Amino acid sequence: MKYDTIYAALAASRRLVGGICLCVLLSLVVPVNGAPDVIVSGLPGTSAYANVNGISAFAIGTVSCNIGDSNARWTSSSNQHPVIGQNLFRLKDGRFEHIGMSWVKHGFLVVSESNSDCGVCPTPGQATDVLRPGCADTYSSALNGDQSRMGPKSQVNAFTGYFPYPPIRPVFPNLINGRLQVHNEDIIPAMNEGARYFMEGHYILPDDASGGETALNNASYREVLVSGMDAQGRYVLNRTGPTVQQDPAIRAWRTIDPTVVETDMRVPGDPGEGLFILAAKATQLDSGFWEYEYALHNFNSDRSGGSFSVPVPQEGSPSEFGFHDVDYHSGEPYEGTDWTPTISNGILTWSTAPFNAQNDTSNALRWSTTYNFRFQSGAEPMTTTVTLGLFKQPGFPVEVTGSTLGPRLDLIDCNQNGLSDACDLDCGLVGGACDRPNCGLSMDCDENGIPDVCQVDCNHNLRPDSCDLSSGESLDCNENAVPDECEPDCDGDGITDDCDGSDADGDGFIDCDDLCPFTTPPDDCICPSLVECCCALNFCFDASPEDCIGIGCVPECFGSRCREGCLPGDGDGDGDQDLADVAALQNCFSGPRGGPTYVLPGEDCLRSFDEDQQNDIDLADFKKFHGVFVEGP
Repeated sequence: MKYDTIYAALAASRRLVGGICLCVLLSLVVPVNGAPDVIVSGLPGTSAYANVNGISAFAIGTVSCNIGDSNARWTSSSNQHPVIGQNLFRLKDGRFEHIGMSWVKHGFLVVSESNSDCGVCPTPGQATDVLRPGCADTYSSALNGDQSRMGPKSQVNAFTGYFPYPPIRPVFPNLINGRLQVHNEDIIPAMNEGARYFMEGHYILPDDASGGETALNNASYREVLVSGMDAQGRYVLNRTGPTVQQDPAIRAWRTIDPTVVETDMRVPGDPGEGLFILAAKATQLDSGFWEYEYALHNFNSDRSGGSFSVPVPQEGSPSEFGFHDVDYHSGEPYEGTDWTPTISNGILTWSTAPFNAQNDTSNALRWSTTYNFRFQSGAEPMTTTVTLGLFKQPGFPVEVTGSTLGPRLDLIDCNQNGLSDACDLDCGLVGGACDRPNCGLSMDCDENGIPDVCQVDCNHNLRPDSCDLSSGESLDCNENAVPDECEPDCDGDGITDDCDGSDADGDGFIDCDDLCPFTTPPDDCICPSLVECCCALNFCFDASPEDCIGIGCVPECFGSRCREGCLPGDGDGDGDQDLADVAALQNCFSGPRGGPTYVLPGEDCLRSFDEDQQNDIDLADFKKFHGVFVEGP
């Protein structure tokens, strides 16, 4: 069995907890088996520092736990101890962005603590240079913001856990150097209405990094609220909600917004394995175009990210390109030059300056850092494959791919004229892809990216229904997005049936019983006792309106006399009797049934003029018609 001997004296810089110096002389022998697994179990507090030139500085307290089955070395006098990165992220207007980061704080001295998140600590309260299985260790925000114990993040290989010892610690000229720095404009409440903020603590240590998968759970996050300035002119971060353990803050976006698509992109091979996490969201804008937003987080890859590529349609190239990164500071050697977007052969690529082993200053996507990429396209989203180009070379592979959201690539040609819809509307899209005959000839009155000729036009006036309604050219009394002139109007009065009259008899339907009181002359219509009663699956039969409703079916009165003028002898259904009706009766005249001149009349004639119900139109019917004839207007 292998044993570690724990040292017995604390250095002068030993930690203060609750104002009491933990001075414990230890002489312990602890068995070491398996592997350590250090996580961040809590983010218990924050500190606010100075506000210098529009930049505020903060620090985050962290509680670490060893949930593995072996000691994790915590030796302050060598490079066998953890370094702690601190970050701040903002979710605003559908974008999750990295807005602040710190140098790394170098760990020193473990004060073993009992913590329900860690298991059972065998030596609670004892100070040592290892974090034992089941034990916790707390660094207050004041300790994690101690500038004398901080070192450049650029010195750390997050995949191996290696960093040179002793770290370079320059003399800091002010109170914000090295600490978690954030531009005030990113946190001022009045400038960030509706924004949500998340702080993150990330541990890197050689023992844990060499453990493979156990190195991927050592970051945790917690939501914070940004209050106004305190008496010293500092913004303050107030904790809210619990610490979300073993997940970096990038995963908060999908937790809050299920429409976000999250993809883990692993880098195989040696050297330079590591994890990138990509979160993507597609949002349709009022213009009809889609905005594509990508947040790419490098969790622990030392090879870093140097380019990011998304396939885009050959026709109707994207526009409104955007890029967002987070500032390096306090003497870190990296430039802050934005990545440049280019389009070639249907691939949109953002990239930084190439790797230079002698002068590695490019703005690569390095560990515990998130960069954002965005653009707009008229193409709707689909599943696509994006490519992450690895920065440090040589190495294998040179790139990794992942499946996520991207714009549809195939030709969208609703009118089948050989041009994409985007080119139908605009010849001058980026890249000259639409410079073809007949481009730009289609109209798009509602500016939704779809040619008018491809949209519903029920009244055939060569304008989409949506434009008829928005312009007021058509009415929509029942607010169902269909122009009134395109809806049923059984009595021909110019008012759609849904809006014509009311349910006068309270049976739940606007039918002939309701509309008869509105005939001309008033109340001159007697509705039939039997109507066509239609049930499910188009099963219809004759029944009274009341019986039809009673069995859950719909009475159809539209074919009755009531709905076709109601007035006896109103052959043309215009609500009166006039010479047009006399002419109609003459055309329907059949002679007496059974007589030598009898001609079988049509159903319309019988319905309008067979007053004596003899299945003929003869002189008797004409006499009755003439007796009530009142010429209309």
